[in-house]
Formats: sequence, C-alpha cells, structure tokens
Amino acid sequence: MHVSQTRHSPWTYVVGVVLLVAMLALIVLHWHTLNESFVLMGQAQLGWLALGVFAVAAGFVAAGQIYGRVLHILGYHAPQRWLISAAMVSMIISQSIPAGTVASYAFLTASMRRRGIPGTSVALLASLELLSWIGGMLVLFTFGVVYKLLTIGNGAVTQITYPAATVALTLVGCFLFVGTRPHATLHDWAHTLARMANRIFRKRWSDVRIQHMVDELDANRKLIRERPKQTAMLLALQLIVFALHALALLAMLHGLGIHTTSPLAVLAAYGLALIVGTFTALPGGGGTVEAAIALSLTAQGVPAEAALGATILFRLFSFWLLLPFAAICYRVLTAGK
Repeated sequence: MHVSQTRHSPWTYVVGVVLLVAMLALIVLHWHTLNESFVLMGQAQLGWLALGVFAVAAGFVAAGQIYGRVLHILGYHAPQRWLISAAMVSMIISQSIPAGTVASYAFLTASMRRRGIPGTSVALLASLELLSWIGGMLVLFTFGVVYKLLTIGNGAVTQITYPAATVALTLVGCFLFVGTRPHATLHDWAHTLARMANRIFRKRWSDVRIQHMVDELDANRKLIRERPKQTAMLLALQLIVFALHALALLAMLHGLGIHTTSPLAVLAAYGLALIVGTFTALPGGGGTVEAAIALSLTAQGVPAEAALGATILFRLFSFWLLLPFAAICYRVLTAGK
C-alpha cells in the first residue's frame, strides 16, 4: 500500500492520461495480438491459475504481517483475520481511486480507532508501511534494471522509470529528514501547520493536543530506532509481498503455456513495471499498470500475446475481482461498535 496524506499533483493525472492514450494506441495497433491473448486465456490450465491465486492470497497475508509487526512494536495486538483484511482493503483502495492513498489512510484511521488504537499510532503505522513499500519498490526496481542490463543490454525501457524512481527517492528523503528532526523542531513545525490549518479550515487546534501528538510521535520513533531489526523485517516482508506477486505472474505465464521464462526474469519485469504506478493517479491505474507489466514481460522475451494475457489474468485476480470483497471488508472493519 502506498499511504500518504498529500494530494496527487495535477501532473500525475496528465502523465496518467498520456500513458492511457499510449496504451489505447497500442491496443488499436495490435488488435490481433489482443485477440490472440484472449484465445490463450480461454485455453489456460486451471492448476497454474489456482497457484497464481494462492500466491496473490499469500501476498495479502504477508502484507498483513507488516501491520502486525508495527502494532506489536507499539504494544498493540490484532487478530490475523483483521490484519489480512485491513491490508487487502488498504491496497485495493490505494489503487482504486484518485488520491486513493488519502482514502486508504482514512480507512486505517477509522478501523484502528475502532480497536482503541490512537491516531498517532495510525500515522506511524502508515508512515512505516509507506517507507517499507518505497524501499522495497526501489530494491526491486534496482534489481530489474541490473538484470535487464546484464541479460539484454538495452536500457531503453528503464529510461521511462527513472523519473518515478526520483520521486520515490525524494519521498524517502523527506520522510527521513522529518523523522530525524529534534523534538523542539517538530513541535514548532506542528504549530505552524496548525496555524495554516486554522486559516484554511477554520478549525482551532489546542496547544495541549498539538503537544500530545508531538510527544507521542517522538515516543513512537524512539521505539523504531531502538528496534532496527524489526524495521529491517518490515522491508523484508514488503519484498516478500512483491516476490509473491511476481510468482503469481509467473504462474499465469505457465498457465498460458510459457515455460521458458525464468523466475528472475519475471521478478525483474515486475520490478520495472511496479515503479511506473508512481506516474499515474487514474482509477485502478487506468490500464497503465497492465500496459507496463505487459511491456516489461515482452522486453524480457515473452511473446506479446502471452505477456498481455498473463498480465490481464494477474490483474483480474490481484485487483479487479477483489473489489467487491474489499467493499464488504471495508464495511465490516469500519462499522460502528
């Protein structure tokens, strides 16, 4: 999940629209390839598809453990069913709508407060999840670039993803900069933000409330500094989530009869495609995520019709078909006591 309280800037919509138009143009120009993809999907082997679905489900389980680890550090506990459901809903929300990360944060706040967890702990959980997501994405992106350069020797595809990597690195830098400021600096910044909020929203934040939030945030970050192994574990869990999704994509390829592509090649393709999602704020990715994965697989030597078919199946089982289940879980997790 990618959690942040900032709104998407207009350029992300512009880039998303450009990518969508480019994808539609590719579909029109390669309509025959799309038809062949649907033929392949109709002949897919159910056993491999089931393995892919299992890998997607295991990815949500691993994502839930990220939440569980953070809550454990903060001294809270939540059942596995809640952790997995919350992780799935957060991931689906963040991909479903523009500014979905804001809606995802609101969902986490509502569902965790229902369990008696304070808002500042929710903020820390969201920040750590974001940090692990960006860190894992950059690790996988770097692996994808290195693997592609070593095996193909052509950096044309990766040039598209460099701006997105820059954005991700900037976010990490800002997060680390703010998170390492002294307590007095955070207190001054909090008062400045409160005054700005008062001018914009006409809402008065008391000095006591601001002091309490800064004190609790300071205490929470001390917990993290004192537990570097647990922080490293969050990054490892995020990489496991990505690896399981890549495994699901590999299973879809096997289900379409493509058995020659190595797992490392699929993992590299997924890593290159993953960072492209930073570019767009369109609902559900606007098809750009699907296009990026298909193009990355094609660059790794997968036939175009198989790459597109496997991508469509993967996105169906990892996102589109989960929308109604996520809606049900959302209502259950945020319903009043």
